Amino acid sequence: MFENKVIYQIYPKSFNDTTGNGYGDINGIIEKLDYIQDLGVDYIWLSPCCMSPQKDNGYDISDYVTIDPLFGTNEDYQRLITQAKARGMKIMMDLVLNHTSSEHEWFKKALQKDPKYYDYYIWQDAPNAIESFFGGSAWTYSKEVGKYYLHLFDSSQPDLNWANPAVRKDIYDMINYWIDKGVEGFRLDVIYLIGKEPDKLITGHGPKFIEYLKELNENTFQDKLLTVGECWGTSLEEQYKMCHDKGLSEAFHFNHFLLNTADGKDKWHTKELDLKELCDCFDTWQNEYTGVEALVTGSHDAPRMISRWLNDTQYRMQSSKLLITLFGLMAGDLYIYQGEEIGMTNAHWHDINKYNDVETLNAYELLKEQGFDEKTIMEKIAFTSRDNARVPMQWNDTSNAGFTTGNPWLDVVDNYTHVNALRDLTNELGVYKYYQKVIKFRKEHYDWIKQKAKFSEDNGVLKMEKPKFTLVANFTDQKQAHDLGSTGDVLFNNYSKVEKQLMPYQVVVVCNK
Repeated sequence: MFENKVIYQIYPKSFNDTTGNGYGDINGIIEKLDYIQDLGVDYIWLSPCCMSPQKDNGYDISDYVTIDPLFGTNEDYQRLITQAKARGMKIMMDLVLNHTSSEHEWFKKALQKDPKYYDYYIWQDAPNAIESFFGGSAWTYSKEVGKYYLHLFDSSQPDLNWANPAVRKDIYDMINYWIDKGVEGFRLDVIYLIGKEPDKLITGHGPKFIEYLKELNENTFQDKLLTVGECWGTSLEEQYKMCHDKGLSEAFHFNHFLLNTADGKDKWHTKELDLKELCDCFDTWQNEYTGVEALVTGSHDAPRMISRWLNDTQYRMQSSKLLITLFGLMAGDLYIYQGEEIGMTNAHWHDINKYNDVETLNAYELLKEQGFDEKTIMEKIAFTSRDNARVPMQWNDTSNAGFTTGNPWLDVVDNYTHVNALRDLTNELGVYKYYQKVIKFRKEHYDWIKQKAKFSEDNGVLKMEKPKFTLVANFTDQKQAHDLGSTGDVLFNNYSKVEKQLMPYQVVVVCNK
C-alpha cells in the first residue's frame, strides 16, 4: 500500500522565506510546490512547525496544535495541505512524541506539582547513569519539585511518561486533530524511546515499546496513513516487530549512516567508509528484510552524504547522480532531503560561531574537555554537524542564495553562486533533471527494482546485480576497471559515455541481456 513512494523532506526554517525575517515559512513552501511536484514527489515531510522556543530547532514543542508564528498560522498550514493535494501530493507531519519543551503547559503545571501533570513526566530523587544524547547526564534538578527530571536530549526537552495512560490519550487526541485537518502521513521522531524504563537503565526499545506502538496505531493511524519511525541502528528483528501487525508502515534504521562512525566511538569520531561493509548493509536490508525499507541518503540530522562518502567539489554533480541512482534503484520508499536534488554540500565551516545546533555546541565543549585541540575539533564538527544539512536552501546566485531578503538565521554555504536551483534547472545535464529521470524510471519499472539484488565490492567499485539490470558505481577518484557482463542498453550513466574503465565517481546501469 505504501511501497514505491517518493517523500521529499523540508526543513521549514531553511527552505524559503517570504517575509524577510530570515526564517523559512509555510507560504514559502506553498510558493515552491510546483518545483517539488515536478520532481515526482508523492509526500512532503515537514520538520516541526508547531509552537516552540526553538532550543532544538522545533523538536522542542510547547504547543502541539498551534503553528508557530515564526512559520505562519494554522490557516497557512491548512492551505498548504490543500494546495499540495491539488498537485497530487500529501503532507507528512513530524511528530515529537518522546518529549516536549520545558515551556509546554504540561511541564509548567508539573513544576507546580499539579496532581495530574506531575505524572506526565519522569522524576527521580537522584540521577542514575543514563546520559543525554547531547552529552552529560540525562537528569536535571528542579528546585520547584525537589527532584530530578529525565531528558534524553537537552535539559529543555523533558521526556514524557508514556507509562501514564493520560499522556497517551492526550497524544492520540492531538494526532487525530491533525488527521482531521488533512495530514496523511507522519514521521515519528525518536519513537523507539517511548517504551523506556529509566529505573532499569533501559532507554531504547523497552519492553512495552511495541505495545505502545500498536495502541498508538489503533487509536490514530489505523494502518491507513503512511508512518515512518526514526530508529537509529535497529536490527532486522527490531524493525520487523515495529512494522508488522499494526505498528508502523516503515522505519529508518540508518545503519548505513553509522558506517562512518569509528568502532566503539560516538558520532564525532569517524572513519572512512568501508565499501564492503556498505554492501553487506545493503544486502541485509534489501534481501533479508521482509517489510518496506525507508531508503534515505540524508536528513536534517546528518551531514550531506556526498560530503561524507564521495566528492563534493570537483566531482560534485557526478557524486550526486551516483547516490540517487544507487538508492533510487533499490526497493522500498525513497526519501529525498531538500537540496540533494541540486547537489548541495556540507558547509565545511571551521568557525564554531557559525553553528547553531545545540548538539554541535555541546559537542564542541565536550571535545575541548577531552583534550582535543581547536583544529581537530573543528575538523570533526565540519564533517559531522547536523547544521551541514540545515543551512538555507540555495535557490539562485543572488544575495543569501535567494532564500531571504533579510539576514538568514544560519549562513548560506559559500558555493551557492554555482550550486543553486536556478542554475541546475537550466542545465539539461543538471542534477535535478537526473533525479526526475531516476524517479520516473522507478515508478514505471518498480517490478524490476523490487527483485532481489546481489551486492559486491571490488577495489572501490560497488556492484548491484538484479535480474533485469546491473549497476556499477566507482566510489573513488581514480579510473577503475569494471565488469558489466553481457551488456544491453544503458539505462543510466552520469558521464557522457561508457568506456572500458569507470571514470571517477561514475555510475552506470545497463539492461541485462
